[in-house]
Amino acid sequence: MTDAHQSGSSVLAGYQRILLIRLSALGDTLAATPAAQVVKEALPNVHLGWVVSTAAFPIVEGNPHIDDIYIWDGRLRTLPQLAGLIRRDGYEVSVDLQGLLKSSVIAWLAKIPRRISFANSREGSRFFATDCIPVKIRYPSGASRTLSLLAALGLPVSLERHRMLLPLSDRHRQVALEQLNRWNLTPKSFAVLAPATTRPQKHWPVERWSQLADGLRQRLGLPSLLLGSPSDRALLEVISSSARTPIPHLWHLSLKEAGALIEQALVLIGPDSFPIHAANALGTYTVALFGSTSGDRFRSEPAVRVLEHPLPCRPCGRRPTCGGAFPCMRLITVEEVIGAVDSLTQLSYRKWLSS
Repeated sequence: MTDAHQSGSSVLAGYQRILLIRLSALGDTLAATPAAQVVKEALPNVHLGWVVSTAAFPIVEGNPHIDDIYIWDGRLRTLPQLAGLIRRDGYEVSVDLQGLLKSSVIAWLAKIPRRISFANSREGSRFFATDCIPVKIRYPSGASRTLSLLAALGLPVSLERHRMLLPLSDRHRQVALEQLNRWNLTPKSFAVLAPATTRPQKHWPVERWSQLADGLRQRLGLPSLLLGSPSDRALLEVISSSARTPIPHLWHLSLKEAGALIEQALVLIGPDSFPIHAANALGTYTVALFGSTSGDRFRSEPAVRVLEHPLPCRPCGRRPTCGGAFPCMRLITVEEVIGAVDSLTQLSYRKWLSS
């Protein structure tokens, strides 16, 4: 195994078939999508493949920079078949954008001759790579990890041009508009509240979501809509029923239909989870609530307001030490969130002009 570093030309130059690997999770896969554009712009004649999990497949589906997509269902017994398909297609080099054991083993089983990964990859995955790349530049972007690796490989990176991409079709947008019509909402005149996350330490207190919806309507004249997945239905119903005016709650949309709804919103408010990545990718104003994780990668985004409070215990990641109290999230107040929405959208100023 060798260590590679950035030079005058890209280490990927001269290859005809390149495979990118980013399996999951939803937000991280979306944050990795600039990689396809970066590679294709620098090496326009290359055949570019991407390996992704079943759940995250919609994120890369329809990406114009990707030639082939390989889907893994997460089961160990299907790995040999997946590796066989990749090996058959003759990839010469892979770039592991995830840096975990499961992502590195795929390229190794497929017998790709050159297998590139992060020098600080985890779970022993570096032992399945041929090149471990030390990342020296940290880009202030939602796609910072991906862009930093590509820059270390010698590829030209532009924070302005290489943005996250969530491809949406006319059908996805039509479904979103039908939902707005159902609830008498018009584009860019409502807020999406996305309260659900996969970890309790990322949750904002449940009762504050209904208080937020009431405050946005009373203070800024902005109605809200709750958005989640089928597994979030009970949470959304509790929040909706706790508000002074029941809040429309959508849990049945597909990932891209939900994306199209986010695209139509004026602002999205949520903790560190997929919806804030989607809103950022789709150009929707975003108020992001951070506690156990760091909001640094979103801080330079002009359409994003990161709300977080400094505590000696944060960021704690997956290892909270507060015994379930999660003061980092409780310190974020409803008033703070409403103020952030107002400063981003200038709704108070618009109301003043129209009065």
